[in-house]
Amino acid sequence: MSWPIIRGLLRVQLNTISSGFPTAFENSPFVPVVGTPWQWATLLPAQTEDPSYGDGFKREVGIFQVMLSFPKAEGPDNLQARGEILLQGFRRGTSLVQGNVAVKMIRSPYLGPPMPPDGVWYRVPVSVPFIADVQPA
Repeated sequence: MSWPIIRGLLRVQLNTISSGFPTAFENSPFVPVVGTPWQWATLLPAQTEDPSYGDGFKREVGIFQVMLSFPKAEGPDNLQARGEILLQGFRRGTSLVQGNVAVKMIRSPYLGPPMPPDGVWYRVPVSVPFIADVQPA
């Protein structure tokens, strides 16, 4: 049951650096306000790694992705500035710990290419690669 802890640690970090920025979390109620920037956070798990034998230690791997959504035709500068805040808040070397779970940002986060505008929003993903070392309980 390490994924709820991993998700929780990443959400807390996002909320800490977001300073009230409107945020939608996966499968949670949220209604965006047209004309107001917002972000959507989701966890993209990858295959679990087993770097050792027999002791129950495992390493969860994934990407914490935050999709920035800004009003279309506003230009890229405000979105880029918001992206930089996230890049700094999840910079390589950041470590988040709760109990026997340690989430570590092992590579620098990065901004992806913009998504095609959907009529209202201009969107750019921010991807945060991480590992989570899970010690036996």
